Amino acid sequence: MAEVEIAIGKSKYKIQCQDSEKNKLIDTAEKLNERVNNLSFSFRHIDEKTLLVISALTMEEELQANPREKSVEPENEIGDQDIYDAVSENMENICDYVEKLNKKIRNY
Repeated sequence: MAEVEIAIGKSKYKIQCQDSEKNKLIDTAEKLNERVNNLSFSFRHIDEKTLLVISALTMEEELQANPREKSVEPENEIGDQDIYDAVSENMENICDYVEKLNKKIRNY
């Protein structure tokens, strides 16, 4: 297992992944970071958690609008759905983490 530190917006997150998926995770995180940063210019006064949710919603909308044909993949390779599920789970974890930080900051 590898641990990768990724930057999304102004925050950094440590995510564990398979060694073979490290580069893919870094590339995906860079794309998400670019999306969040682009949104931050449009929504200047929205907190980072909301930007992450908006990013996730726009990605979901794009996935639904542009479904890719499913190809048969070898069992040892990770499929699109697996990647989607992993990204979705990590987005939920990131949102939960940001929400907890936000509460701590407000209580400080």
